[in-house]
Amino acid sequence: MNRLAYQVLRTPEFRDWFDEQSEKAKVQVDGRLSKIQDEGYFGDYRCVSEDKEVWELRWKNGRRVYFAHIPEKKILLLLGGNKNGQGKDIHKAKGLFKKYTT
Repeated sequence: MNRLAYQVLRTPEFRDWFDEQSEKAKVQVDGRLSKIQDEGYFGDYRCVSEDKEVWELRWKNGRRVYFAHIPEKKILLLLGGNKNGQGKDIHKAKGLFKKYTT
């Protein structure tokens, strides 16, 4: 039996963002999420909140996916964005974290 490294959960806000992306971007994001799910490999990522609640996956082209670690080897995808709107996206991701985890 193949055990997943992480279970990946998606918020409606993340799904809305994802649906607006190009097919190429969707393939890139799905590939990264598959590596997290299957191997536990996150690649380039960092914490974006002082309380270590919200993290971002980073791509060289500026794409960002904001997520939270939740118990039992799960991650919750909060939102996507790009480097140009990073400040606003981080603020929104923190609000979504509180919305979905409290």
